[in-house]
Amino acid sequence: MNIIEDVIAMQKTSLEQTPFNNVDSLVFATLSYFAFEKILIKSKTSFCEIDSESIVVPEKIGERFQNHYRLLKAVVSSERYKDFVVSDYENVFCHESEKQFAAVCFANKNFVYVSFRGTDATVTGWKEDANMSFMQSVPAQQEAVAYLKRIAKKHRKKRIILGGHSKGGNLAVYAGAKSNWLLQRKIDKIFCHDGPGFCKEFFWEKGYKKIAPRIEKTVPPSSIIGMLFENPTPYRVVDSKGKSIFQHDPYLWIIQDHNFVPVEQIKPGWMTFNESLNRWLHGISVKKRKEFIDLLFDFFDTAEITDFKSKKEMLFLAFKNRKALKEKYKNLDDETQDFFARTIKEILEFVWDSRKVDKKNEKK
Repeated sequence: MNIIEDVIAMQKTSLEQTPFNNVDSLVFATLSYFAFEKILIKSKTSFCEIDSESIVVPEKIGERFQNHYRLLKAVVSSERYKDFVVSDYENVFCHESEKQFAAVCFANKNFVYVSFRGTDATVTGWKEDANMSFMQSVPAQQEAVAYLKRIAKKHRKKRIILGGHSKGGNLAVYAGAKSNWLLQRKIDKIFCHDGPGFCKEFFWEKGYKKIAPRIEKTVPPSSIIGMLFENPTPYRVVDSKGKSIFQHDPYLWIIQDHNFVPVEQIKPGWMTFNESLNRWLHGISVKKRKEFIDLLFDFFDTAEITDFKSKKEMLFLAFKNRKALKEKYKNLDDETQDFFARTIKEILEFVWDSRKVDKKNEKK
């Protein structure tokens, strides 16, 4: 079963009967993707106060976005989660500063779960992720530290659990590691669900070393996002119904008896692929990484592409703005043209290699 089915199956099971675990964490981490401003009528609302009938799944959105509604609908109908209060929902977006940050808290009488949202479908959100390859910290990480500090002050007597999926997992680890020692003492656990790593210097810091034993990282067998950059943090591999990079989707992770179905290791072909990808990244200077990423996203701006929700819409906009795109490329000097074209070619080769890895795994 998936997390929605698990929430339904566990709806009569209290936290006293079955304590909060990493599956509950994935539920709360995934809920952060929901646009809570659409349903919260006050700053603090318990799940039992939200009418499940008011949560109508829209038809004209993708399957994953529909699942966000289905998940919330299941959670508000669950006895297990009824006493949790939803509060402090924040959604910060700034194209100019290349910042996409969102977080929300779920608190009961004993602890508060701080849920950081992963990357959304906007070009700005993906640009901020890409910036992690050459920046020591990005705006969302700084927001996460400040947000956690505010939440800790509001919940002085409660324990804290941090969590997130994808970039949200990265933000949870970053916020925990960058907090002062007093706040760190309040943190019981940090759940990182297939979140990318950091630059190697991050893991040398005292803050990370103090919090590291409390980090629990989960990744699917074909993890790519969770294996990006440096990753010395131990991780558990969990089964997924998805293929290739689509295993990143939390709704495809397989659960049995309120536990993730374990897998012995990341698939060997994918481990080799991830090692090659990270070696390739390290082989490009920080300056060149920034140059390529800035240039690539400049082309998205020129094409007037603001999100990645629809391939059809992206192709339409690229075709519509083809003259401007061609002119932009022609205005680059020869060296930059060569560098950009060569890097695009290398990335496409990695995509092709990933498809070959998938085909090999299917044959086994």
